[in-house]
Amino acid sequence: MKYGGLFGVTSNKYVASFIYKIFKTIRKYGGSAVAITQDVSDLFSLEHGTYGKSILNNSSIKTFFSLEEENIKILSENTNVSDKEKIEIKTLKRGECLMFVGDDHILTKIEADEFEKEIIT
Repeated sequence: MKYGGLFGVTSNKYVASFIYKIFKTIRKYGGSAVAITQDVSDLFSLEHGTYGKSILNNSSIKTFFSLEEENIKILSENTNVSDKEKIEIKTLKRGECLMFVGDDHILTKIEADEFEKEIIT
């Protein structure tokens, strides 16, 4: 689901509430939901970030790739990212990310094997 148009400043609270309830229900039953955005501010732009915070709180794994300064600021206001991690997020290269898994924050490099590269190209 791409929710740039469904979730964010141009959305409405009913759509955001529905998406939040989907995440909560899926987690309740041991399932997995994936939300992807290129702009972290979309998560926190509606209703003072209420729905975005709820989605993050109901996500057991959060993966952040390189972010611009404004998105890092928003992320730091809504998560427990350290000052060192803020610098790391800003300088991540393609395929590198910072993963939040429970209380652990893990710098990760994702590399495709040869078979995966063949499929992609």
